[in-house]
Amino acid sequence: MQRLLLLLSLFIILSCSPVNKYKSLPEVQAWETEIQKFEQLDKTETYSKDAILFAGSSSIRLWSTLQRDMAPYPVIQRGFGGSKLSDVAVYASRIFDPHPCKAIVMFIANDIYGGPNDKTPREAAFLFRNILKTIRKSHPETPVFWIAITPTGRGWKAWKEVKEANRLIEQICNSKSNTYFIKTDYAFLNKAGLPNDDLFRADKLHLNEKGYAVWTKIIKGEIKKIVAIPMVQIIGHRGASYNAPENTVASAMLGWEQGADAVECDIHLSKDNKIIVSHDANTKRTTGKDYLIKDTDSELLRKFDAGSFKNEKYKGEKLPFLEEIIQTMPAGKELVIEIKCGSEVLPYLKETISKVGREKKFVFIGFDINTITDAKKVFQDNPCYWLCSSRELLDKNVSLAKTAGLEGVSLSYGIIDKSIADKARELKLELFTWTVDDAEEAKRLISLGVKGITTNRPGWIKEQIAE
Repeated sequence: MQRLLLLLSLFIILSCSPVNKYKSLPEVQAWETEIQKFEQLDKTETYSKDAILFAGSSSIRLWSTLQRDMAPYPVIQRGFGGSKLSDVAVYASRIFDPHPCKAIVMFIANDIYGGPNDKTPREAAFLFRNILKTIRKSHPETPVFWIAITPTGRGWKAWKEVKEANRLIEQICNSKSNTYFIKTDYAFLNKAGLPNDDLFRADKLHLNEKGYAVWTKIIKGEIKKIVAIPMVQIIGHRGASYNAPENTVASAMLGWEQGADAVECDIHLSKDNKIIVSHDANTKRTTGKDYLIKDTDSELLRKFDAGSFKNEKYKGEKLPFLEEIIQTMPAGKELVIEIKCGSEVLPYLKETISKVGREKKFVFIGFDINTITDAKKVFQDNPCYWLCSSRELLDKNVSLAKTAGLEGVSLSYGIIDKSIADKARELKLELFTWTVDDAEEAKRLISLGVKGITTNRPGWIKEQIAE
């Protein structure tokens, strides 16, 4: 008897659920196909655990620049049609449960617009509370943001009710931990206190490009208060070579001064088996003297001026020995050494590091897969990365990087897209990139999961990413 009463009580509770009465409605069931599409994406696409999940109605679905606008945060986009709070409440577990993420952002704005079937503000708030309850089952501590329903020309006659719904939902957000209400109405009203049609499409309902720009500034600003920008290592390319002569002690020092997490340098082996820091095999471009490093003794190479080509104030800068660059390294920083010659340099490289860099951190990179594989055998405890600038070559050899035990790949930024980032993640290879001096491009790459960015402007890029 007790069991029967318990089952009866459970049935009554379920039948009285605020969501249950919506499940059988045709307009709710009509979204089943869209939800199944999301579920198929969840099976075929790879998403970062650092992503921010945007869900809701058509304003989320139509946000074509969402990935670019939210970079460097990675995003998952789950907007569908003209969905209502009742629709999202019914499908909430199927939308949110599959995704570990850094934050959830919602915008749902079709429940109150001045029509005969409008929900009351209290009902809208009640449904929001129910959605939040569902989210908290799978995301108990994840920050959840609610974007306030926007004042629009099309729904202006119901603005009083919409404002009340916003007020009630804001109260709920304020009463819950890790739940935030994003106010937006002030930015979408003109001086007369009416919806600013310049920010909307011709339908006076959906945002246009200007409207999304306004949204981006507000929403991203609020997210940044709560969710840290994804971590990325900033590596000074040949030092801070935008300002100082590349691959010199001066450039390395400036890189550290600008806050680079690491400095990259290139090495060649001289005729007398000294490790010379230079990008080119020939000295002509940076010194004006036409000599091949491998055919020239270091004593002569060291007489060349490797600074004046950049600026007269750097006159007298030498082609450095590797140990001179190592000696500039502050505690806790890394030196990324690109091997420009072949494996013949490895015994001398090991000797140099043992002599002057025993307690320091080194990373090795190279374009030649055989050389960098050999380097990994010599420096088993140091990260090693294969460099590549060709999509075709990457597709051909990326599996070799994995089988060789390399930690990852470092790719020319122009070939990196979501498919490459997904492939690296699938193979458990870290993804680095070079040479990025554009802030928006840097943010795009971070949003794809790139772990390190090599740049000629380490200080400037750091500042831009943080904005």
